[in-house]
Amino acid sequence: MLKLKVWYSRIFLVLCILLTTCAATSQQKTSKEVSENPVTKIQSRRELAREVLRETGISQKYNLYLGNSVDLGLPFSTRNSKYREWLQAVLAREAGWAKIEDKYIARLEADFSESELKELLNLSRQPLMKRLLQNEMQAYVDSSEERRKLLSQVWDDYNSGKINPPPEVMP
Repeated sequence: MLKLKVWYSRIFLVLCILLTTCAATSQQKTSKEVSENPVTKIQSRRELAREVLRETGISQKYNLYLGNSVDLGLPFSTRNSKYREWLQAVLAREAGWAKIEDKYIARLEADFSESELKELLNLSRQPLMKRLLQNEMQAYVDSSEERRKLLSQVWDDYNSGKINPPPEVMP
């Protein structure tokens, strides 16, 4: 009976050591994974917000979308692509992302917690999400000529009196 108790106590001791070792190894892996995860390396909510904007392509799209101002300002018949590109570059320089980035960052900081920003950043780094975001930007680029035609037609119709604003919106 004494031998059996000693044997069980040795097995119990070995199991305790194994469990302790497994727990310690697991903790080391978790700590290592956290230190290797690029999201956890980002310290401030501001840095997280900036990275979310970069990873989702919002920072790159802003100047692209700003090109709509050029499309609205130039008639579709203006086929001078060099002039259009120059004007878009001027808009990007004078009113582009670099001038507005802080407002976007402040909005994300105000509306999302640190954990939500980390989750957004992790989502934006997923291959399928990256593909979706790139696809959306490419679709926007691909539809630029059609969009310019449509915008030009709307302005032509407005200026020719085919589109009239309702009296309640007139100054």
